[in-house]
Amino acid sequence: MRIAFLTSEFISEKESFDGGLSNYLFKVALELLKNGHNPIIVVVSKKNELIYYNDIEVHRVKPKNTFWYKLADKVSRFKYQDSLDILRDSYFINKKIKEINKKEKIDIIQYPNYRSISFFAPKNIKSVLRISSYQKLLDEANGLVYASIKERQMQILEDFCYKRAKNIFGPSDFLAKIISDLFKKNIHVIETPFQNKSLELNNEILNDIKTKTKDGKFLLFFGRIAQLKGVVEIAEMFKPFFNKYPNCHIIFIGKDMGYNNALTVDYIYAKAGENKDKVLHYTEQPHEKLIPVIKNAQMILLPSRIENLPNACIEAMSLCKIVIATKGVSFEQLINDKTNGFLCENSDSDDLLKTIESVLSLSNKEKSEIEKNAGETILRLHPDYTIKKLIDYYNQVLKS
Repeated sequence: MRIAFLTSEFISEKESFDGGLSNYLFKVALELLKNGHNPIIVVVSKKNELIYYNDIEVHRVKPKNTFWYKLADKVSRFKYQDSLDILRDSYFINKKIKEINKKEKIDIIQYPNYRSISFFAPKNIKSVLRISSYQKLLDEANGLVYASIKERQMQILEDFCYKRAKNIFGPSDFLAKIISDLFKKNIHVIETPFQNKSLELNNEILNDIKTKTKDGKFLLFFGRIAQLKGVVEIAEMFKPFFNKYPNCHIIFIGKDMGYNNALTVDYIYAKAGENKDKVLHYTEQPHEKLIPVIKNAQMILLPSRIENLPNACIEAMSLCKIVIATKGVSFEQLINDKTNGFLCENSDSDDLLKTIESVLSLSNKEKSEIEKNAGETILRLHPDYTIKKLIDYYNQVLKS
C-alpha cells in the first residue's frame, strides 16, 4: 500500500523536529516500511527537494507567496495572514501530492487536523484525517478566549476540515468523543504506536544538570513551555515546594512558546524568585540527549490542561518512570492512579504539590512496583498491535 502523509512538520525539518506530530509520523512511517508498505511524507519546508530520511521518501515543499496571496493579504489589510499562510501551505502541498499521484498511484492520504493541511485535499484520492488536537480547546487552555473572526481564523479553518472529512480517527477516547459530539461523526480510536529504539545516548545535558545540582535530585518537565502544558501550575508551587525540599531542583526541557506574550521562560524564573538557582531550562533536545535526563529524573511532571494521549507520557512510562499528570484530559487512558502513575486535579497547583509529596514519600519498594507497572502498560502500544489496527483501518476506508 502506498500511503502519503501530508504535514506541516516532520522530524527532517530543523524548525519542527521535536513536535509530537513530527515524531508520531516518523514512527508510523518506519513501521509501515518494515511491514512492506510504501509510506511517503510530503512536508512544508524551506526548500523544494526529494530526500530519503531513514529510508523514508520525503518530499519537501516550499510554498510560494503568489500574486493572489499578496493581493488578498493587502486587500484584507494584513488581518488574515494566519489563514492565508494555512491556505497557501495546503494548496502547494496538495498540488505536490497530485503530481506524485500522476507518476505513481497513491492508495490513501493521511492528514493531520493541525494547520488544516487537508483544506485543498484532492477528491480523487481517498483520505483519512487524524486528530492531533482541537484548536479551540488549545486556545482556551492557553487562556485565549477569542470572539472576533480575525482571532478565530485558525479555529474556523480547522472546523471546516473536520466537517468535510469523511474518515476521522484519533489516539484518545477523550478527544474522539469531543470531535464526535461536535461534528456528528463516527470517530475511530487507534492508539499511537510506540517502541523504544536503540540510540547512542549523549549525556551532555545530564552531565550539565549534575554539575549544577548538588546531589543530582531533580523533577523533570519536558514539552513545550506553554500554559496549556501546565507550566503555570508548576511555577505556582515553586515556593512551598522548595521550602519543603530545598535540595531538589526542577528541570524544564522544551521550546519557549510564549503564547500571547503571557508565558515565557522568563516567567518561570520570575516565579522562582530566590529559588531561581534551583530551576533550570534547556531548549528542545534530540532524543539521544533527552532520554538520559528522563531516566535520571525522580519523577516526570506533565500537568497539562488538555492533551491527546501525549508522546511525552508514553515515552516516560516506557522508561519506567513515574508520571504525574492531570485528570480528565486523556491521561486516564494510560495512567491508573497510584498503580502505574499519579493523577492530580487540572489547573490546581496545590493538588499538584500534594501529589508530588505523595510520590516523594513512597518507599523504595512501592516506587519500584509503580515504575514496573508503568513500563508494562506501554507494551500494549507495540507496533505489532497498533500498526495492524491502522492498516486494517486504511483497508476499511479503501473498501468503503
